[in-house]
Amino acid sequence: MRRGAIKRYLIFTKAGFQTLMAYRGRIFLWFVGALISAVLMSLLWRAIYSFSDEPTIGGYTYSQMLLYVIVSAVMFEVTVSDTMGAIVDDVRYGQIGMRLMKPISYRLQLCFTNIGNYLGRLLIFGVPFMTAGTLIAVYGFGLTGLTWYNILLFIPASFIAMMINEAYDFLFGQLAFRTHAMFGVNSMSMTISGFLSGRMIPLSVFPVWAQKVLNCTPFPFMMSMPVRLYLGVMSTNDVLISFAVAIAWLIAINIIGQLCYKTSVRKVVVFGG
Repeated sequence: MRRGAIKRYLIFTKAGFQTLMAYRGRIFLWFVGALISAVLMSLLWRAIYSFSDEPTIGGYTYSQMLLYVIVSAVMFEVTVSDTMGAIVDDVRYGQIGMRLMKPISYRLQLCFTNIGNYLGRLLIFGVPFMTAGTLIAVYGFGLTGLTWYNILLFIPASFIAMMINEAYDFLFGQLAFRTHAMFGVNSMSMTISGFLSGRMIPLSVFPVWAQKVLNCTPFPFMMSMPVRLYLGVMSTNDVLISFAVAIAWLIAINIIGQLCYKTSVRKVVVFGG
């Protein structure tokens, strides 16, 4: 992509960031929602550890699990994609025809807008929430093992996770061209990604065979890999391999999405758009 073309799409990144800043009440609700989710999950895991005879579950001590819950709650709010919702709204309100007629890529417009949303959520919501959660886990529960380079590498890992989520959302969002039952599609896609990515429970709790199967899918890189990287439970070799596989999946999902998109757009032409 030429430099001038990139600059053109960076306008959508700026717009996404500014839109996020304009609705500060939404940020407050995100904070409250993530806080409630983290507190409830922490209490649930506290009860599980209380009735367990082992000090670790799935390889995590309670202090590690506490931080896992906090970081995963933040990750969900920071890396969530608005692509499916944008496609559904454009199709539902008849704006998709005009979007496709513009001399810009509809796909890239959605992608760069989500990058702006990600940057805004990370700076306004993610950094403060995770800083507070880390201090609680370290000084309140005696968590050890965190390193500055793991925390630093978490930023690009979370960005890749957001991009994979966005590509995954774009793939499912194309069903809006074929069906009006998108509420069910959205619920299904979020349930699948939430369970298989490790957002609901760590993947290390799964049976060994299930972990091996999931490691061959893009789901762990949407949530589990960045969180484990932040906690410092991955070796250097695992980190390098994980980044390489995550980027490969990002490219693959985008290629699949683009191929499906060429077929999906024809539905707009057939029905008048």
